[in-house]
Amino acid sequence: MKARTCPKCGYKYSFSLHLKKHFLQNVYSTWECDNCGTKLTVDAKRRILLLVIGTIPIAALPILADFFMGYYLGGTFSWTFSVVLVLIWATFIFTLDHFCLAEGEDIVNNE
Repeated sequence: MKARTCPKCGYKYSFSLHLKKHFLQNVYSTWECDNCGTKLTVDAKRRILLLVIGTIPIAALPILADFFMGYYLGGTFSWTFSVVLVLIWATFIFTLDHFCLAEGEDIVNNE
């Protein structure tokens, strides 16, 4: 299964559309596919795995900030830049979501 793709019709959500529509949704919320109208939800197990991977760099913030301070960038700038980098990392990781059919939906090929 490909990231951000409808399992029924194969429609792939763009990076920006996924961020606008699904990034902050509850794991158990559903929506209709923009292409075929099938009810979808995010894969909860995958979302939890991505949460762990996406937030691990938070533990490295002091190390990252210290690294930038080594280049004489100042404490405030180093911390701000480090936080921005971690937020970009987390946003990228969460765009690797997989979509599943909501309960009650079946994959049926209409040929």
